Amino acid sequence: MLVKPRLLLLALVLAGGGASAPAAEAARLNVLLIISDDLNCRLGCYGATEAKTPNIDRLAARGVRFDRAYCNYPVCNVSRTSFLSGRYPESTGVFNNTTSPRSRLGDDFLFLPEYFRTRSYFTAGAGKIAHGGFARLLKWDYFSEPSRGLDAGDDEGAKKKKAGKKGKTAPAAQTGPGDAFEWKATTNADADEPDGQTARRLLKFFSANPGQPFFIAAGFHKPHVPHTAPQKYFDLHDPARMPIPPEPPEHVRQIPRVALGPGPKYLPDLSIEQRRAIIQRYYAATSFMDAQVGVLINEMDRLNLWASTVVVFMSDHGWHLGEHGGLYAKMSVFDESARAPLIVVAPGAKAGAGSTALVEYVDLFPTLLELTGVPAPRGLQGASFAPVLKNPALPGKESIYTVVNRGPGKLARGLYTREFRYFEWPDGSQQLYHAATDPHEYVNLAPDPRHAASLAAMKQMLAQRRASLGPVPSAAPREKP
Repeated sequence: MLVKPRLLLLALVLAGGGASAPAAEAARLNVLLIISDDLNCRLGCYGATEAKTPNIDRLAARGVRFDRAYCNYPVCNVSRTSFLSGRYPESTGVFNNTTSPRSRLGDDFLFLPEYFRTRSYFTAGAGKIAHGGFARLLKWDYFSEPSRGLDAGDDEGAKKKKAGKKGKTAPAAQTGPGDAFEWKATTNADADEPDGQTARRLLKFFSANPGQPFFIAAGFHKPHVPHTAPQKYFDLHDPARMPIPPEPPEHVRQIPRVALGPGPKYLPDLSIEQRRAIIQRYYAATSFMDAQVGVLINEMDRLNLWASTVVVFMSDHGWHLGEHGGLYAKMSVFDESARAPLIVVAPGAKAGAGSTALVEYVDLFPTLLELTGVPAPRGLQGASFAPVLKNPALPGKESIYTVVNRGPGKLARGLYTREFRYFEWPDGSQQLYHAATDPHEYVNLAPDPRHAASLAAMKQMLAQRRASLGPVPSAAPREKP
């Protein structure tokens, strides 16, 4: 694997082979985890020509870009709880943005950064890692939430203090006539925006503890609504040039009504100008977030850390920008919502490669453990995709499994294979799309008797995946973050 020399060193230590335990710990790779919020795959490195994302593109040039990476539930708290725990939502029991992960998994459960902390890593987090106020339930050596005015060393949860010096508060977001989502072009410098503070508060920890590996996590809020960013990022994107690909209008009639909501926003009556304005503002917020990614990777360059660090860039899920006749936001199992960016840079990874391997976000936890040589805890449900980093042509998993709510106890389920995408809704509706010939999911094959065998096979495979997870936990009480 990518870290065989380090694994060999660790084995020698365990066998009394002459190296000291501290030396083995020091040999472990660092981890830099960068999480964006509501970010879809409209990035330069994914082929979006109008997107301005030079820093994410720079990161992709160093590692492997995963073109078929999927979240396991397309909403913030559920997805983050899933990949931070290494468990599917049906195992965590978290199905909404208001249920505390601790209320389901317990006070002693070790989430991803906490597990690394128990393995002698220094852990520092800033911004949105877990969802909302739940981020403070995770134990760190250092944690900061600029948007909430928190800048504290955790000290096992006993010490919480307000930041002594805060930047300017971003002006409140606004909407005008016809605006579907709040947005704001500010006069702030990057460093005065919460995401700018998130990046800058973490910089000192890249070199703060020589000889000790670090796990640093940066959680950027953008491009989540409100689409707020300094004015210069809006200036990068001409609304008249915002891409609105043509769609066959008849395909919307093939979509079950339950697939269009509640959950995602279905806005079929927006004008072309309104649709382009939403995309421009989304792109502006994305470009601003990209610049903050640049702050972190510039520090990686300055300290020459690439040979000793695994870097992961991801979102919690995707985000619709008007596809399927007017879908916006998330909470759908269509590709634009369930698929999301994933870029991994690691020693030995094939630089600048794209991979069509099927991976899902529940795989993140075991992958980072394999890359760093950290032993795995019991209960992880994902599978490491570390081999794909050296050989991006590998196919990855046989299938990806995603769920989404359509009311209490009413889960819709999606299964993605290399050949098909199959969605099954609680009202009995079904959708089947051919992944290779219909990547935008325009032609629903489920009603077509010519595809009955494929439909039956996908239905059976989905049932097997579902059964492997056991009973679905009952709905948790609604709790405020």
